Amino acid sequence: MGDRMQEIITEYFKMLTAINSPSGEEGALATKLAPILRDRGFSLREDSLGNIIASKGEGEPLLLCAHLDTVESTEGLATKYEGDYIKSDGSTILGADDKAGIAIILATLDTLDCQAPQELLFSVQEERGMVGSKALRSEDLRAKWGLVLDAAEPVGAVINQAPGEADLEILIRGQGAHAAANPQDGIDAIRLAAGFIHQLPPHSISEGSSFNIGVIQGGMATNTICPRVRLLGEIRSFEDAKRREIAKELESMLQSTLEGSGGSYDFHCWESYPSYLVDVDHGLIKLLERTSVPLEIEVDVHSRFAGSDANILNNLGLAVVNLGVGVQGNHSSDERVSISAMVKMATWLKAILGDWCHGRP
Repeated sequence: MGDRMQEIITEYFKMLTAINSPSGEEGALATKLAPILRDRGFSLREDSLGNIIASKGEGEPLLLCAHLDTVESTEGLATKYEGDYIKSDGSTILGADDKAGIAIILATLDTLDCQAPQELLFSVQEERGMVGSKALRSEDLRAKWGLVLDAAEPVGAVINQAPGEADLEILIRGQGAHAAANPQDGIDAIRLAAGFIHQLPPHSISEGSSFNIGVIQGGMATNTICPRVRLLGEIRSFEDAKRREIAKELESMLQSTLEGSGGSYDFHCWESYPSYLVDVDHGLIKLLERTSVPLEIEVDVHSRFAGSDANILNNLGLAVVNLGVGVQGNHSSDERVSISAMVKMATWLKAILGDWCHGRP
């Protein structure tokens, strides 16, 4: 089975990565997947955003989830093999995040020898902050437990906790003026922003929380005192209340910085997605641990400081964890995926679904 599974997974991965599917442009990949799923007995629904929900079998299903989009374009992708790894030639990302997850699911379906009830979610625009899964409602899914195959970690990694994220937009307003003729009439928004940025806390602002300003926009010409600067950032924390607390501290810092300067500001903070936690004693994790033993897969249950569709699905009332699929260097031109890891994950997923054939534990 190992050689056959490797052959199936490799062919699926080649097929999937040959289709360019950056966020918002997943249609061609969805069109390719639809007949494959129908041929395997799944009924399909596609929502207005392009999420695919496929279901099969009677009784409560186990949800399997992967996202269709890649973080950037893979147009012109050229893959190469280095031992156990598939990677790109470096001119583009590989797109294994998350086409490795999709390939694993498809290969598992091809080799499954029982009729476990299943529900599949192939989401869109995950890389833009889980836009696709955010459009779902709890009644869109029958499953109560689920697995997301999207963690760039070794097989055996079970992500049972992840932080939520809040997005920031900060507008700092000064007063424009000619930088040479009458600079005294201006209020330099760039210098105001620099004073604020100079006071910013470290990225790891506290235990279990992080903060970052990642975008600075301002200025139109070198001979103009800049009248406006826009800062974009994020706050992440395992505690939902902590994100709001950090936002208030940042706004207080900004207010203090601008006091007496003649400048003004707008401070906007909004929740992007919630945190989640699946207890280590939950039946879903026990299922993963039990099925891993015969395969000699070492299960490592831990938190990961990154969001995924699991954040949204847990917030819909499901119990969902994110699993490692053997991808390394995702979101970079050095991205690669281990073939043997994908085979191992598919073999494990087959065992999990085999257990599920008897009903939810």
